[in-house]
Amino acid sequence: MTVRDVAKRAGVSIATVSRVLNGSHRVSAEAKIAVERAIQGLNYQKPAAAKKKATKLFAVIVRNMSNPFFAQLIDVLEEEAYKHGRSILLFNSRNNLQLEKTFLSECVNHKVDGVFLIPRSLKPEHITHWSKLPFPVVLLTTTIPGMASIGTNHKQGGIQVAEHFIKHGYRRIGFIGASDTLSDRFIGFRDRLLKHEIELPEEKVLAPYTFEELQRYMQDNVVESKQPLEAVFCSDDISASHFYNELKALKDRKVEVDIVGFDDTVIAQSLGFSSIRQPIKQIALLGFDAMIQGIRAGTLEHQPTMLEPTLIVRHAPVMGVVKRTPEILRSR
Repeated sequence: MTVRDVAKRAGVSIATVSRVLNGSHRVSAEAKIAVERAIQGLNYQKPAAAKKKATKLFAVIVRNMSNPFFAQLIDVLEEEAYKHGRSILLFNSRNNLQLEKTFLSECVNHKVDGVFLIPRSLKPEHITHWSKLPFPVVLLTTTIPGMASIGTNHKQGGIQVAEHFIKHGYRRIGFIGASDTLSDRFIGFRDRLLKHEIELPEEKVLAPYTFEELQRYMQDNVVESKQPLEAVFCSDDISASHFYNELKALKDRKVEVDIVGFDDTVIAQSLGFSSIRQPIKQIALLGFDAMIQGIRAGTLEHQPTMLEPTLIVRHAPVMGVVKRTPEILRSR
């Protein structure tokens, strides 16, 4: 039986039958009843929806392309995609939630097979939106119960920094963050200090910040303070590099402050400060494997995978960490 047979028996047009089958409200009650009776009488079965043709295209939406951490993540994903005969479509949300939503719509338009998302927000309404998209979504660098997500135990990273400072006997401790103080990195750090009866005064915490606020923070807690900071935890290596450079700019006085960043990117390695290393390659590889397996099986395993970070302690730049090939265009 075909739609044409149903239409003929019901005495309506093919378009009317199509509307009834698709649940449209633009059909009169009489026509709907006639079509439903014809479907039942002819034992008509609606054809299964055509399977989406694979485009061999994945999308990656990152929050901040200027952060070397995300550049490393993309590099691993792109290499894996190449090995599997696929390509990567890259979007930079610039920490803008509206841009992230726009790029997800663009992914629909491009009919991508799946999206690797470093999300801007974890609010329930946004999580619900991801589940309604016509492609699988794998979250990277963060974990959410009930979702395919691979991330790092950020709270444990903060705890490791606190333990490092406590071990060295530091009491005058500060925190500089790229975001607010609701992050797990800060919470783990603060709570472990409090457990050892070390307070983190409000004036020692700067999150988020502008360069002007960072300079005032330096003046109040380092330059003009009778008890300057001994150690500072920064929420990422970019923030740590800002503080590091401000310290180096102090010409009149030599101040030693133990700095620990987060991500252990080439920034920390080149400048020589300590940092919490995320298992970035493992995050990317596990995320890619989850995506491939989900596409083959027709559904994702909606389970989070949390990996443990490692504190990398250094007191000098690590030369030769990054292997580079010549990048200058030559005519010969």
